[in-house]
Amino acid sequence: MTRKHEAAALAAPGIDAIRDAYLTGGSDAQRVAALIEIAGAAAALARTVARLRHVDRAELFELVSRRSDVLPVLGRGQWLPTMTYHVPAPGKRRVRRRSNTSATVAPVPAVIQPELFADGVA
Repeated sequence: MTRKHEAAALAAPGIDAIRDAYLTGGSDAQRVAALIEIAGAAAALARTVARLRHVDRAELFELVSRRSDVLPVLGRGQWLPTMTYHVPAPGKRRVRRRSNTSATVAPVPAVIQPELFADGVA
């Protein structure tokens, strides 16, 4: 699996949660407002982590599906009218298993970084 696909796999549960929030909303204005709140919070967290951990932008360009999103999210660019696109629903991931091994492979647990979501992180 490439690093870009790994990043997409990490984002898939969040995208699913956003879809659920969107589908259970009321009016279109409420749905858009909820998406703006979610996007704003996610972008603020991305900017904080990038600033505090000194994340290399060139590496981010290689990991995201749309390079044009990196700089606006980090607060260094401008959103353009062309930055509207469909986000497809994540597909089911197939697990490949080797038939010549007798050992079972335990699933890798998700990495949880509670310090990123703790109160008081600026």
